[in-house]
Amino acid sequence: MPIAAAVKLTVRATILVAVLLAASFAVWAIQPRQHVENGNPPPPGTQPPPCPNSVGLCIERTVTRVLDGDTVEVDGGLRIRLVLVDAPETYEAGGSEATAYLTDLCLGKRALIDEDDGQVGGDAYGRTLAAVHCGGTNANAALISSGRAGTYFQYCSVSEFGDDAWSGCSSPPPPGNCDPAYPDVCIPPPPPDLDCGGISYRNFRVLSPDPHHFDGDGDGIGCEA
Repeated sequence: MPIAAAVKLTVRATILVAVLLAASFAVWAIQPRQHVENGNPPPPGTQPPPCPNSVGLCIERTVTRVLDGDTVEVDGGLRIRLVLVDAPETYEAGGSEATAYLTDLCLGKRALIDEDDGQVGGDAYGRTLAAVHCGGTNANAALISSGRAGTYFQYCSVSEFGDDAWSGCSSPPPPGNCDPAYPDVCIPPPPPDLDCGGISYRNFRVLSPDPHHFDGDGDGIGCEA
């Protein structure tokens, strides 16, 4: 082969190799790459389950109605009682504020309903007892931390969430003008003479003399639901 032809062939081969290398680099450059820290690849990109080890309901629904400071209704007509949250009734002091707060937080939003594994099946009113996460915010925790609701201490020992910091169950009920006949909740002595409709507590321990007569059947439990 003439020298000139050999040189041309070598040049062409060199150009072809260069083009192939450039194309390979371009393809590599646009491929997504995982970030590696400390020389180790990250774990698989899976998110933890929304309701770890759940035996109760774990569903997402849109909140269609807020009934009061601790009860919502979601699409499908399912009513949810925010577990361990003790908000004032709508007719009590602070009740409208708690309701408005929960409305702003949840109404119309997609909510994760994590049923309390310790109280599966709902309460006496047919409501599902659950932690409700509205738009990623734990509404139960938000109500308690904001001071618009307290901790429902009566159920701390049976709730799945009783050990969670947000529940407030690790702290004793706040001191106040509490009648000793009701040691697990804080109910002031009369006057006025209260009935079960005037308080939010249910199924609490009652000792003699029961000045408000919450324990009508004398079994030691007041305002049984």
